[in-house]
Amino acid sequence: MFSIIKRTYLWLIIGAVLMVWSVVLFFSNINLSIDFTGWMNVRVATVLDDDFSSSFGQYTAEQWLEWIAPEIKAEEFFTDIIVKTTDKTDEEITQVARLLEQYLIENNHIADEEWIIQSSTTWPSVGSYMQSAALRAIIIWLIFMVVYMLFSFAGIRKFVSPGILSSVTVVTMLFDMLIPAGAYGILMMINPTIQVDTVFIIAILTIMGYSINDTIIIFDRVRENAEKLGWEKKKNVVHGEIFETSIRQTMRRSIGTSLSTLLVVIAMYAFGTGVIQIFAFTVWIGVLAGTASSIFIAAPLAYLMLGKFWSEQKKL
Repeated sequence: MFSIIKRTYLWLIIGAVLMVWSVVLFFSNINLSIDFTGWMNVRVATVLDDDFSSSFGQYTAEQWLEWIAPEIKAEEFFTDIIVKTTDKTDEEITQVARLLEQYLIENNHIADEEWIIQSSTTWPSVGSYMQSAALRAIIIWLIFMVVYMLFSFAGIRKFVSPGILSSVTVVTMLFDMLIPAGAYGILMMINPTIQVDTVFIIAILTIMGYSINDTIIIFDRVRENAEKLGWEKKKNVVHGEIFETSIRQTMRRSIGTSLSTLLVVIAMYAFGTGVIQIFAFTVWIGVLAGTASSIFIAAPLAYLMLGKFWSEQKKL
């Protein structure tokens, strides 16, 4: 019979490689949305062409010694001038807004400030706060999961330490987050308009909530099998067999649950548009990663951390 536990090192090496590759893909192609960078949007009652961006960039370079090229979105009767505020302070953005109004009037793009229909700004400090809030949400979720594992599996601490299960939970959660993040990085590389925004963070949190379910079920089955075999009384209990049996007993359920979830997510992707498709794609990859991690990462890693791998090789 094909043994998952016996090939523990193989699965963990593959998992580590995929995680590193995903980190590279994500951060080498990361494109933060205005939710996380801050932005300034000025709508003027005139139609501007794309040359405005470069000419304004030259103007700011002369006035402020820094090139700022805004994004131009022209409609039939107005134009939106969008400036991302990455790596700038709130005071600097105020200065950019003043330079923009000054440039529009001096170059006769608008007659006076009344031609500015709307002006809105998300300050860089707000964008920075949004980044911190997203990171805190993920960290807090991980902490809650660790605390849950410590208390929920305290009854089998003589067989396997709840601390080990908590550590494994954090690793599998990182795997489940990084794999869809890497796939998202590929999307950003292919399509520069795709950005890391609040929808992406919601998708990651959704994946974390879904994938932890299978991991906990496998560990719970480990607890049941350990108690059934009377591990407290028998010295010849093979830990690897308990883990292997637990994986196989829950594998069909894990795969079945994942397939039913994938049908819904695929339907969302097929019939949705815009952010719905991006959300569905991220969750789709996350569901696959969560299923794989619960079977090939969680239980094998917990078994390896027990220190029984080499001593039980001949018994597996």
